[in-house]
Amino acid sequence: MKRKLPSLTILCLASAFLLSSCVVAEKITLTADNSGKNHIDIAVDQFFVDVLEDLSNWDDTGSGDAILDVAVSDFQKNLQSSSTTSSVRFIQSGENTYIGDFSFTDFQSLVIDLANGMQDQSLVRLSENEGTKRVDFIISMDNYSELCKIVPFLSDPNFEVYGPLYNHDLSKEEYLEMVSFILGEECPQSIERSNVKIQVVAPGEVKNHNGKLKGKKTVEFSFPLIDFLLLHESIEFYLEY
Repeated sequence: MKRKLPSLTILCLASAFLLSSCVVAEKITLTADNSGKNHIDIAVDQFFVDVLEDLSNWDDTGSGDAILDVAVSDFQKNLQSSSTTSSVRFIQSGENTYIGDFSFTDFQSLVIDLANGMQDQSLVRLSENEGTKRVDFIISMDNYSELCKIVPFLSDPNFEVYGPLYNHDLSKEEYLEMVSFILGEECPQSIERSNVKIQVVAPGEVKNHNGKLKGKKTVEFSFPLIDFLLLHESIEFYLEY
């Protein structure tokens, strides 16, 4: 049975958040009725690929498929199974690099689908007050268990020991020293180079946000991978339009 690694899309979750991604860039375009489209660029450090291959008993069927190809293929199938998605397409654009695109009819329903039907998930919230719409993204120790439901890979015994449940109390320096000892001297540098970027294109002019404004309707949010691996503070970003 193959293990599945859902991507970091929509919930920044993605994936991305593990020792699996060097750079994840995502662009979410919303329309007034909360439908839209999503574009993802993933570039994975070869060092992380080697670590994943070494640590994970990824494919018990012995198919010989590359670990990243399996991960992207599985996520594509998960997206295609959602009633909210269409035009799901992922391609390998180079060595350890992938491009993905898909459309969705309802953003909130898509998040619920990716959360295995969890109606009260708190990772992504849509709200409206007096004509102003707001999107909130929150990842913290309080809702980390929700994230694990969406990305079961986080609970894999081979990988959860490198995440915040085990390392929340470590300093950055202590964590990097630990992974250097366990995974090799390249690991700390690779982790420090890794980051997640998400651009959200709103259907109207952005009124308020806590990211970087890239245009009247576009906000970019970014954070280092190490912030997720330790979760000393919650990762929160929002925009209003």
